[in-house]
Amino acid sequence: MASNWRSAVLVVFLVGMVLIGMVGTSASMTFLWPGYGVLGLAAVLSVGLILEESPFSLPRAATFSLLALCGYLLVRASDSPVAYFAREDASLVVMAFLAYGLFVVLFRNIGSRHRLVEVLALLVGINLAFAFAQAVILPTLWILPGYERTFTNHPGGLFNHPDHFTGFLAVLVPVWLAVALYSRRGRPVRTAATALALVSILTILVIGSGPSFLALAVGAGGFVLLSLFILHRRMDARSRSAGWRILAGTSIFLLGISVLWSAPLGRLIDRTLLTKSGGLSLPLVWKAGIAQITEAPLFGTGSRSSHFYGRLFREETLDSSATEPEFIHNEVLQMAADYGLVGLLLLLTLLALHARQGFGFVRAYAVLPPVSDRIVPKSDHLALVVGAMAALAALGVLSCFDFLLHLPVFALTGALFLAVLAVPDPLAAALKVPPPSRLFPGGWLVFSNRALVFGCGLAMTLFGAIFSRSEHHFEQARRSFSADRSGFQHHRHLKAARQLDPKNPFLFSLSAHAQVSGILPEMPEPARRDALEKADFYFNHSRNLYPQDIFAAIGHAAVLDELGRPSEALARLREARKMAPYYGNLLIAEGEHHFRHGRIVEAEKVFSAAISARAFRDTAAAQRGLRALAEWKLIAEQNGIDWRADPDPLEVPPLLAGSYESRLPAEAEVAERALAGRPPEREDPTGFFDPAEGAAAESGTPPETGPAPLSPP
Repeated sequence: MASNWRSAVLVVFLVGMVLIGMVGTSASMTFLWPGYGVLGLAAVLSVGLILEESPFSLPRAATFSLLALCGYLLVRASDSPVAYFAREDASLVVMAFLAYGLFVVLFRNIGSRHRLVEVLALLVGINLAFAFAQAVILPTLWILPGYERTFTNHPGGLFNHPDHFTGFLAVLVPVWLAVALYSRRGRPVRTAATALALVSILTILVIGSGPSFLALAVGAGGFVLLSLFILHRRMDARSRSAGWRILAGTSIFLLGISVLWSAPLGRLIDRTLLTKSGGLSLPLVWKAGIAQITEAPLFGTGSRSSHFYGRLFREETLDSSATEPEFIHNEVLQMAADYGLVGLLLLLTLLALHARQGFGFVRAYAVLPPVSDRIVPKSDHLALVVGAMAALAALGVLSCFDFLLHLPVFALTGALFLAVLAVPDPLAAALKVPPPSRLFPGGWLVFSNRALVFGCGLAMTLFGAIFSRSEHHFEQARRSFSADRSGFQHHRHLKAARQLDPKNPFLFSLSAHAQVSGILPEMPEPARRDALEKADFYFNHSRNLYPQDIFAAIGHAAVLDELGRPSEALARLREARKMAPYYGNLLIAEGEHHFRHGRIVEAEKVFSAAISARAFRDTAAAQRGLRALAEWKLIAEQNGIDWRADPDPLEVPPLLAGSYESRLPAEAEVAERALAGRPPEREDPTGFFDPAEGAAAESGTPPETGPAPLSPP
């Protein structure tokens, strides 16, 4: 009975793993909560195994480091300046902890661990199949109909960005090499693992991702070094000497190339490793991350606060057309910036203790004498440990050039590999098994792990059910709004989503824009004002949840202007400029505000600054504003009006307001103002107004967060 229950829980866990692996390929949470919910359900069902005796003990130091890190991250997430961002980080932490804890509970024999490797191979196979289809059929193809990839320069499998796709392949190559060399499984399995490694390497070489090349080299190098360490005692003197000569010769060759070709190599590194798509220079992004660290070096500035600190500390030399970085693209700096040096120290301690545990297992195999004349030892547990250690090394290097640990599929894979190192072989006689405990079956540490897994799984199942529904309604509202902005279908979905998820600032921002877009020129004044006041209410609610949302600030300022509160509108824009002082969209919005209210001198200053803005630069719009100002000056002088004098008081409409023919009537201006501060001709077809995608749409580069819905007909 217990065996059947364990098998059922294992199946649920593997299903959740497949779901997360297929849709958790970007930082977007839209489709992820159902997968989280299934994983939580597996943890809830594992309560049926909580009283089982355990054939192994957990390493105390490594387990305590895991609990300390997860606890610290969750506590800091509860104090984040933006609860919605903190939820994303907290759910990642809980998901990784559940994967780790469920591995310890469920994967007690080599058969179950075979299933784990097979699921990873399945995910790689699905990605390769989609990449092939994207290469020969449709570059935008994604797993869900009606959605498409936005980075189409190279195939990406299920990943929106090809660098993440090749990175995933590179991380898992050492696992396939280890299975091929060390596994006790039959020749077909080992041949398939070899083929999977070769196809993955070939795909990485064809697509050509610099960070993935480096991760592949580190992973393969780690596999080779661990293999040499294992085989060193088993080799005769002649083979050992030849091996050392080959290793020394390769090292000297690589060193010579790096010395002789230092300048070309430097340019190659800068082009392939340090520059992302869209002209994003990683050293400049890292510099902004270091500036964020100085704000709160000990405990950090809060979960995912780099979303808005990246705007505040954006480097002047960063290309204005570069994608707005929502992450620091370096997980070491990201941890230090968001969670402080305390969080970084806890993470490094966790990795070091698990590496020591895994290396101790490898060393035990290295000192064992061969049981036959076969040099290579055969062990499925050894294969998994060697592959996991090399894969984690590759993942660590790759994480220094991207935000991979914030992609659920990478976090899930890393957590599972850490669990492999914590319990490398649960049936090994060399492991110390604690004496049976009458009070805590399996020992108090194993029992505590099982209890925490159940509790976290219960929470994840509950939140997965709630947020799956809220994200569904939110997505339906976005698509409906994109198809018909003046319609009413999206209002029903927005209402349901607000009831389910009152902490989502983008939901309230979209609700405000929906109110504004429903305003028509023929609408009676009371109804029009009522819609504007509702929009103001929703914008204020969004502002309370996410004060640093500069994109919502532009729409809010437009609403305040239409309500006859220009001083509040100007204050809202200047508040946003404090968090993004060099953003052209904010400068243009402020220039238009001054222009509308007759403050010509101020408008001219702001439009001139917008021409050379560091980000969101729209030179054409700024120049149109300056040309309009020149026309207004001429009109004012012809009518004997001193345009240099500001109107007094501010609430009195200036004489020139409305005389510029190309400007829309007040009621239509708000109705057609683009959402999230984007001009109408560049509106985002997705209707998704988070800051990352808003920045990408404005700068002309696709977002890195995830696939976008197809544009409506």
